Amino acid sequence: MQCPIDQNELQKQIYESDIKVDICPHCSGVWLDKGELEAIQDSVENDYVEEMEKFPNYAGNAYTMALQKKATDITCPNCNANMERKEYAYTSQIMIDKCPSCHGIWLDKDELQALEIFFEKSRLEARDLRKSFWISLKNLFS
Repeated sequence: MQCPIDQNELQKQIYESDIKVDICPHCSGVWLDKGELEAIQDSVENDYVEEMEKFPNYAGNAYTMALQKKATDITCPNCNANMERKEYAYTSQIMIDKCPSCHGIWLDKDELQALEIFFEKSRLEARDLRKSFWISLKNLFS
């Protein structure tokens, strides 16, 4: 499989102990087959506490995201369909390229780490929300 950005041959690598991903040795982009991003999201191997404090600057990222939305479409390295550029999960401020045909995902350099930080931050926010809910419910019936 070739990189959709620079046409270099993608190399298989193990990510987070058991997930095989395809990485471009030149641009450091990552190809994920269908289901691999979800597997990465479900795993909790890396600690991103320091990075979470910096991620993201919502106001500062708005302009960058607008520019990324206008970027040239790329071709799927798996099935040659035109990939769609969209924001992951509508609130991540991370633009991904997704194939509407084979459902693979292309991530540019550092986008996988940004998504992992987003996943970790979302997990922590959900935990805090559940905790607040149960405290409120307890107080309601006390």
